[in-house]
Amino acid sequence: MTDLFEDPSKVPLATFLMQVFITLVVCKILAKLLSFIRQPQVIGQIIAGIIFGPSILGNISGWSEAIWPSSSLPVFQLIANLGLIFFMFFLGLELDLEQIKKSWKTTIPIACASIIIPVGIGCAVALWLSDMNDNFHPNQAAFILFIASGFGFSAFPVLATLLNAMDLLNKPIGIQTISLAAVEDIVVWIILAIASAFSSGGSALKGLYTLLLTLGFIAIMILIIRPILKRVHGYYLRRNNDTNVYLVVGCFLLLVVSAFTTEVMGIHAFFGAFISGLCIPRKGELTDFLGVRIELIIVEFFLPLYFANSGLQTQLNLLTSGKVWWTLVVLLIIASTAKIVPVSLMTKLCTKKPWSYCFSIGVLMNTRGIVQLVVLNIGVELKVISPIIFALFVLMATILTFATSPILYLLYRKNFDRKKLSAPHLAEDLQLIREADVNPNEMRDSIQTISNDEMEMVEKNRSSSVFMTQMSRNTSVVGPPVTIDERFNYPEINPNSDIEQLVVIGNIVTMPTCPRRVPTMTHF
Repeated sequence: MTDLFEDPSKVPLATFLMQVFITLVVCKILAKLLSFIRQPQVIGQIIAGIIFGPSILGNISGWSEAIWPSSSLPVFQLIANLGLIFFMFFLGLELDLEQIKKSWKTTIPIACASIIIPVGIGCAVALWLSDMNDNFHPNQAAFILFIASGFGFSAFPVLATLLNAMDLLNKPIGIQTISLAAVEDIVVWIILAIASAFSSGGSALKGLYTLLLTLGFIAIMILIIRPILKRVHGYYLRRNNDTNVYLVVGCFLLLVVSAFTTEVMGIHAFFGAFISGLCIPRKGELTDFLGVRIELIIVEFFLPLYFANSGLQTQLNLLTSGKVWWTLVVLLIIASTAKIVPVSLMTKLCTKKPWSYCFSIGVLMNTRGIVQLVVLNIGVELKVISPIIFALFVLMATILTFATSPILYLLYRKNFDRKKLSAPHLAEDLQLIREADVNPNEMRDSIQTISNDEMEMVEKNRSSSVFMTQMSRNTSVVGPPVTIDERFNYPEINPNSDIEQLVVIGNIVTMPTCPRRVPTMTHF
């Protein structure tokens, strides 16, 4: 009798398509369920990957043989890494260097505290964990740099999703946090590139040679390729055609060539993709055109595959001893303290804002997730990190990311938009900041200037003052409470003071925000 259908496990393409279908469905269901407890969809993707792996379903022989046969894993991993390359290009594309320049007086000092102290403590933690890296004898410098990178850096995409879900992305705290995360993103990938170079083994001279090649690659991309691309883009921009198909294809060719170059140099291809994203011109509509289109296929298709691949390598069943779980608790405490304390203190020193604002910045910068898992997966791929340490750090990243949303909710008492958590649009969200063109350092000063103008108007219009006083009395009982964001922005205003200040409050609180520009390009 002739079989109408072939066994999917014997057809590589059919096996891959089946794996993709199961991964996407489970990730989306978990993302939707977790959005009800204010969690970003990356948590659902991480959990889905762990469920697929040897920690849970992987122990069932029928599941592994039918859905995830060992012969299919190299193909699945290759596609997942391709998604990582596009994701890194997307991150470089969405980083706004101009925003960092505008707020550098506060961004750079806080970013230094957010990088140097946690990474330094991460290096010390790597020495402590070296005994647990059983049966692995990697280059010591590579191991320390990988652990320090996974220990000390925040997750830029997860931060943007959380801030957007709370409608804080274009507020001072959102702009400040995104600028800090952007600086961290640049530094972490440079450190990771250096770690990848040392992981290949060989002498210290070879590692130095690779490092010099990396610096040369960055210089060529920034000083030569970027100006050339800017001139070509300017040519099309003057003709109102900066989304020309040839220019768009040229950007993708730059991505492919950069990723190929860094891969053959002994660095991971992700670094070349990230640098190529930074080189794309920011003027006109090209960045938004690429970002909106790339984001959907990356976030909704490739990232779930990447996290599924990560979960297939996560062996939580190795965490059996009390010593291992005690190590996890210590890592959580050290990682949170090393991030929240220095960031909060430096924010207070640089911005002079209330402690609640500074602590919120510290909590936000303690968000882990995608960035940490990318670092860990590359470490496993290069055989620098053992499975037990990988499992510990995956749990640590998941717990710290999971804890961020409830803490922010307690601080702000604001409801999350579940749709923005389960289906984020990072490209459009970050566009709000670029179009608002706001400098967080100047926002408080501009508010004070408005207050002074209103004070002069009060002297001329006493009747309006009486009216506002009556209105404030009427709303003092039934009106909504002042949000914590308003206390951050206007700490010098006392609502119980004289008539003039009441008028100023009435005008400031009702100030219009920058409207969101309707994208001129269509979605997928």
